[in-house]
Amino acid sequence: MVHLLSFFKYLLRPFKADGFLPNLFLLLPRIITGALLAFVYAPDKFGTPWTPEYMQLSLFEVSSTFVDYIAFHGYPFDVLPKFFAWSIGFMEAFGGLLLIVGLNTRMTSFFVFLTMFMGIFFRIWDGSWDVLPVFFFFCIGLFFMGFGGGKYSLDHYISKRYF
Repeated sequence: MVHLLSFFKYLLRPFKADGFLPNLFLLLPRIITGALLAFVYAPDKFGTPWTPEYMQLSLFEVSSTFVDYIAFHGYPFDVLPKFFAWSIGFMEAFGGLLLIVGLNTRMTSFFVFLTMFMGIFFRIWDGSWDVLPVFFFFCIGLFFMGFGGGKYSLDHYISKRYF
């Protein structure tokens, strides 16, 4: 039990960086990445309260075109395309919100990293460069898995107060 508690403390406690500027360099990419995931990429494929009306998606509903796109990528995605599409949409929408506020940053970044890893390496190469945003989120996910949310995050506040 003690080892499990110390593991959760490690996951929650962000990298210690003193000073305003290093923490600002942790804050700005985290907020930008979270906003891009939650408010730019997720609403086109996943039903959230901020999804545009023309998408005609109810809350937590996945777009049928996105499910077809996921199934098009072949194995393992064609086995359960709706599950994969839903988990990707959920991670982008609510993982983006968690990144914005800096709550559970390392775990959220792991899921961003894992989703983008799948998006890069299981993608059918079509000769275009539309993989670049996916690679950007892949790198940011890897970065925040190591550093955490920084001083200006809820992770820092919770770890300082309770641990």
